[in-house]
Amino acid sequence: ALKLPLTLAIIQALLVKVSNEIYAIPLGVVMETAVISSYEIKYVSGQEVIFLRDETLPLIRLERCLGLGGGDGQGTFPVVVVETAPRSVAIAVDELMGQQEIVITSLDRFLKGIRGFGGATILGTGEVALILDIPTLLS
Repeated sequence: ALKLPLTLAIIQALLVKVSNEIYAIPLGVVMETAVISSYEIKYVSGQEVIFLRDETLPLIRLERCLGLGGGDGQGTFPVVVVETAPRSVAIAVDELMGQQEIVITSLDRFLKGIRGFGGATILGTGEVALILDIPTLLS
Protein backbone atom coordinates (compact mmCIF):
# COMPACT_ATOMS: atom_id res chain seq x y z
CA ALA A 1 0.00 0.00 0.00
CA LEU A 2 1.15 3.50 -0.79
CA LYS A 3 1.26 5.78 2.25
CA LEU A 4 1.19 9.53 1.71
CA PRO A 5 1.78 12.09 4.45
CA LEU A 6 -1.25 14.15 5.39
CA THR A 7 0.58 17.38 4.62
CA LEU A 8 1.51 16.97 0.99
CA ALA A 9 2.20 20.27 -0.76
CA ILE A 10 2.28 20.55 -4.53
CA ILE A 11 3.61 23.79 -6.02
CA GLN A 12 4.46 25.17 -9.43
CA ALA A 13 8.21 25.69 -9.76
CA LEU A 14 10.77 26.78 -12.31
CA LEU A 15 13.54 24.22 -12.62
CA VAL A 16 17.03 25.60 -13.21
CA LYS A 17 20.43 23.99 -13.58
CA VAL A 18 23.59 25.27 -11.90
CA SER A 19 26.89 23.33 -11.92
CA ASN A 20 25.05 20.24 -13.22
CA GLU A 21 22.69 20.31 -10.22
CA ILE A 22 18.96 20.96 -10.57
CA TYR A 23 17.21 23.44 -8.27
CA ALA A 24 13.55 24.44 -8.07
CA ILE A 25 12.46 28.07 -7.64
CA PRO A 26 8.82 28.44 -6.52
CA LEU A 27 6.88 30.28 -9.24
CA GLY A 28 5.30 32.52 -6.61
CA VAL A 29 8.48 34.63 -6.47
CA VAL A 30 9.41 34.45 -10.19
CA MET A 31 8.53 37.59 -12.15
CA GLU A 32 10.20 36.73 -15.47
CA THR A 33 13.15 35.09 -17.14
CA ALA A 34 15.53 36.64 -19.64
CA VAL A 35 18.78 35.87 -21.42
CA ILE A 36 21.52 38.43 -20.98
CA SER A 37 25.05 38.66 -22.25
CA SER A 38 28.10 39.31 -20.10
CA TYR A 39 28.69 42.72 -21.71
CA GLU A 40 25.33 43.92 -20.30
CA ILE A 41 26.66 43.57 -16.73
CA LYS A 42 27.62 46.84 -15.06
CA TYR A 43 29.04 47.54 -11.62
CA VAL A 44 27.47 49.82 -9.02
CA SER A 45 29.37 50.13 -5.72
CA GLY A 46 31.22 46.89 -6.53
CA GLN A 47 27.97 44.97 -7.04
CA GLU A 48 27.10 43.44 -10.40
CA VAL A 49 23.86 44.85 -11.83
CA ILE A 50 21.91 44.55 -15.07
CA PHE A 51 19.42 46.90 -16.67
CA LEU A 52 16.17 45.22 -17.60
CA ARG A 53 13.03 47.10 -18.67
CA ASP A 54 14.30 50.46 -17.37
CA GLU A 55 15.07 48.91 -14.00
CA THR A 56 18.45 48.37 -12.37
CA LEU A 57 18.55 44.88 -10.84
CA PRO A 58 21.30 43.44 -8.64
CA LEU A 59 22.76 40.33 -10.31
CA ILE A 60 23.23 37.36 -8.01
CA ARG A 61 25.15 34.38 -9.38
CA LEU A 62 23.40 31.33 -7.92
CA GLU A 63 26.57 29.27 -8.31
CA ARG A 64 28.48 31.58 -5.96
CA CYS A 65 25.52 32.05 -3.63
CA LEU A 66 25.36 28.27 -3.07
CA GLY A 67 29.13 28.04 -2.61
CA LEU A 68 29.66 26.01 -5.78
CA GLY A 69 32.48 28.26 -6.97
CA GLY A 70 31.78 29.32 -10.50
CA GLY A 71 33.21 31.81 -12.87
CA ASP A 72 31.96 35.03 -14.30
CA GLY A 73 29.86 33.43 -17.04
CA GLN A 74 31.14 34.86 -20.30
CA GLY A 75 28.84 34.92 -23.30
CA THR A 76 25.09 34.73 -22.78
CA PHE A 77 23.30 33.13 -19.87
CA PRO A 78 19.76 33.01 -18.47
CA VAL A 79 18.61 35.00 -15.46
CA VAL A 80 15.53 34.52 -13.31
CA VAL A 81 14.07 37.78 -12.01
CA VAL A 82 12.60 37.16 -8.56
CA GLU A 83 10.67 39.50 -6.33
CA THR A 84 11.87 39.73 -2.77
CA ALA A 85 10.91 42.52 -0.44
CA PRO A 86 11.79 45.32 -0.92
CA ARG A 87 13.00 44.89 -4.53
CA SER A 88 13.60 42.56 -7.44
CA VAL A 89 16.82 40.66 -8.05
CA ALA A 90 18.16 38.87 -11.13
CA ILE A 91 19.60 35.42 -10.41
CA ALA A 92 22.08 34.06 -12.95
CA VAL A 93 21.80 30.33 -13.69
CA ASP A 94 23.41 27.97 -16.21
CA GLU A 95 20.20 26.69 -17.79
CA LEU A 96 16.42 27.10 -17.58
CA MET A 97 14.77 23.67 -17.57
CA GLY A 98 11.13 24.71 -17.59
CA GLN A 99 8.15 24.89 -15.32
CA GLN A 100 6.84 21.87 -13.47
CA GLU A 101 4.44 20.90 -10.71
CA ILE A 102 6.47 19.43 -7.88
CA VAL A 103 5.70 17.74 -4.58
CA ILE A 104 7.53 19.32 -1.66
CA THR A 105 9.29 16.95 0.70
CA SER A 106 10.46 18.64 3.88
CA LEU A 107 14.12 18.33 4.75
CA ASP A 108 15.28 15.97 7.47
CA ARG A 109 15.60 17.55 10.91
CA PHE A 110 19.40 17.59 10.53
CA LEU A 111 19.16 19.65 7.34
CA LYS A 112 16.26 21.87 8.39
CA GLY A 113 18.51 24.63 9.70
CA ILE A 114 20.34 25.14 6.41
CA ARG A 115 19.57 28.63 5.15
CA GLY A 116 18.30 29.01 1.62
CA PHE A 117 16.46 25.72 1.14
CA GLY A 118 12.76 25.11 1.63
CA GLY A 119 12.67 21.39 0.94
CA ALA A 120 13.38 18.90 -1.81
CA THR A 121 11.52 17.11 -4.57
CA ILE A 122 12.06 13.97 -6.61
CA LEU A 123 11.75 14.64 -10.34
CA GLY A 124 10.27 12.26 -12.88
CA THR A 125 13.82 11.25 -13.85
CA GLY A 126 14.48 10.09 -10.28
CA GLU A 127 16.84 13.01 -9.62
CA VAL A 128 16.49 14.99 -6.40
CA ALA A 129 16.14 18.76 -6.75
CA LEU A 130 16.47 21.10 -3.80
CA ILE A 131 13.78 23.77 -3.54
CA LEU A 132 15.29 27.21 -3.03
CA ASP A 133 13.86 29.50 -0.38
CA ILE A 134 14.71 32.76 -2.17
CA PRO A 135 14.11 35.24 0.72
CA THR A 136 16.46 33.42 3.11
CA LEU A 137 18.95 32.59 0.37
CA LEU A 138 19.40 36.26 -0.50
CA SER A 139 19.33 37.62 3.05
